[in-house]
Amino acid sequence: MTGYDENELDAITLDSFTELTYKAKLQVTDNFRYSSPRKKHEEFLIKTLGAGVYNKIRERFFSREYRAGILNGLERRKIRCVTYFSEDYPESLRTIPVPPLVLYCKGDLSLLKERRFAVVGSRRTTAPVLKMCSAMAEQLASKFAVVTGTAEGADSAAARGALAGGKLIFVAAQGLDHVYPAGNAKLYRQAEERGLVISEQLPGTAAKTYLFPVRNRLIAALAEGVLVVSAGEKSGAAITAEYAFRYGRDVFSLPYSPGIPSGVGCNRLIKKGAYLAENILDIFAAYGLDCTEREQKELSPREQAILGVLRESGTAHVAAIASAVGCPSYELLAELSSLEVKGMIVRLGGNRYGLCAM
Repeated sequence: MTGYDENELDAITLDSFTELTYKAKLQVTDNFRYSSPRKKHEEFLIKTLGAGVYNKIRERFFSREYRAGILNGLERRKIRCVTYFSEDYPESLRTIPVPPLVLYCKGDLSLLKERRFAVVGSRRTTAPVLKMCSAMAEQLASKFAVVTGTAEGADSAAARGALAGGKLIFVAAQGLDHVYPAGNAKLYRQAEERGLVISEQLPGTAAKTYLFPVRNRLIAALAEGVLVVSAGEKSGAAITAEYAFRYGRDVFSLPYSPGIPSGVGCNRLIKKGAYLAENILDIFAAYGLDCTEREQKELSPREQAILGVLRESGTAHVAAIASAVGCPSYELLAELSSLEVKGMIVRLGGNRYGLCAM
């Protein structure tokens, strides 16, 4: 049973009991925080849970064989637990109602100590916004570990961008024995290998509808800020934003033209007080981060084409750039934003762009 201290083992064991509610686990956890003798743990369990429930779990709670079985199962799955008592447990989770007792993790635990920023959105997100979401997540990953869910659509786009940038925390609603949706199996593997996958659910827990809002609260709690790139009238992304407001996190939202279903929730969030974020610079500026740092990355062909247009014209309207490059204006949003962050171009008034002084 090496690798975990006594309180961590108590937490992992306690979390394995499906007889206990979140509230009961929190009550016991709070007692553990202020009391170390094992006899007090036993007395408190009886007082908190009642003799009936306690008698069901007592033998397992104090059984070395039961604990060894749990740890062996976790080791076979290559799952590492970060408990409420662990050094790696994020402080931002301790302040929310009913914090997770255990985070089940696969991947790079050091990402839990990074600054974290969430990017979320709807499954039904337009193709141009998906592209922009991926680009913004990649840019955010240069400053933060990007936190997002595992759904198709905007969450998956954010995850791919964050992986390209180097820092992804992929938050699952179900236990880590399961992949949901099944089509994201490859993305899960990439996240385990190059980022971090976490869940607060026991490994064998299957995906269930009521677990997604529970997961969304975890995304909001982990992050300093949340960017919502798309959200319908009833959307998990909007639920995440509501948790972020409740927890005192910064909320950013892409603005949408009227009549776009996937933007209804975003515009509503802006009316409620979310920061309007047209591009990554709006987020970086809010945190006082360097927006002009030139990244030593290879430019995409389209980025090179944009720079070529601006070298010839000095400044140009986005429509003129799009015409010269040979694509619709909306398809350039991600590349223009990326070049701004790299400090290579600057946005002028009236949707015009120019080269930065080198």
